[in-house]
Amino acid sequence: MTMLLPLAYLLLGWLCGKTHWNVKTPASWLLTRFIIPLVIIYNLSTHFRSMAGIIVVTALAMVLMLMLARWLWGDAVKAMCFAYLNIGWLGLPIASALFGNDAAAIIIAAYVGSSLVGNSLGASMLASDAFSLKKIVQTPPVIALAIGILLIPVGPWITQYVDGIYQLAKFLMSFLGMAVLGIWLAKTPLNRGNIGVELKAFLQRAATVFVLVSLLYVCARIGHFALITDNAAVLYLFCLLPPAANIIVLETHYLGTGRSASMITCGTCISLVAIALYSLAIIGARLLAA
Repeated sequence: MTMLLPLAYLLLGWLCGKTHWNVKTPASWLLTRFIIPLVIIYNLSTHFRSMAGIIVVTALAMVLMLMLARWLWGDAVKAMCFAYLNIGWLGLPIASALFGNDAAAIIIAAYVGSSLVGNSLGASMLASDAFSLKKIVQTPPVIALAIGILLIPVGPWITQYVDGIYQLAKFLMSFLGMAVLGIWLAKTPLNRGNIGVELKAFLQRAATVFVLVSLLYVCARIGHFALITDNAAVLYLFCLLPPAANIIVLETHYLGTGRSASMITCGTCISLVAIALYSLAIIGARLLAA
C-alpha cells in the first residue's frame, strides 16, 4: 500500500487538472517556500552527524550530473530531468517498504543532498542562464541548510516536540508534489514518441548513476562505512528512479511552464516497471536465501 500512495496522489492531481481550479501555482509556491525547507531543517538538525557523508556525496554527484547534462544538451529543464531524481516522493516510500529503516536513513540523507542542489543550483539554472552565487545563497533550501545546522544543538528537543509537524510536512511534500505533477499530466499529451525518447534518457541516466553508485560502494568498502556496504541493494535502486516530481514544481514557480511534465511522467512510468522487476528480483533472492 505504501508503494501505491504516490500513484494515488498523482491520480488525484490528474483529476483536479481536468477541472478549472488553478491550484498548481499556489501548491508549487507552498512546497518551494515552506514545506521542502521545513523537511530539510528537521532532518539536518536531528540527524546531521549520521547523514553528513551521504548528503555531501549525493550533492557532489548531482552537481557533476547537472554540469555534464547542461554541457551536453544546453537545456536547463532537460539537465534537471537527467540529474534530479525522485528520491523523496517516490524513492523513500518504495525503499522503506522493501528494505526498512536503514534504507530510509540512506534515502532521506540522499534526498536532502539532492534537494539542496536541485532547489538551489537547479533553480538558478531555470531562473537564469547565468550562474549567480548570490541567488543560490538566497534560495530557500540553502537558507534551510543554514538554519538546520544552527539548530543541531537542540536536535533532541526538535525530535521530541516537532515530530508531528515534520510528519505532516513530509506527507504534504509527497502529496502536493505528486498532485502538481498529475495536474500537468492532465494538460500534457503523451504519445509513443515521448516514451521512446524517455526510455533512451532512462538508460543514459541509469548507466551514469550505476557508475557513480559503484564508485561510492567501493569507497565505502575501503572506508568501512557499514551503512553503505550493508545496503548495496538500496544504492542500486537509485539507478531506476525517475526525474523528480519537484522539477515540475520548480519549473512552474520560476518559468511558468510545464515542459518537464511529459519527461517526468514518461520517465516515472518506465521507472515503475523497472522498479517492479527489481523488487521481484530482491524478493526472489530473499526467498532463495531462506
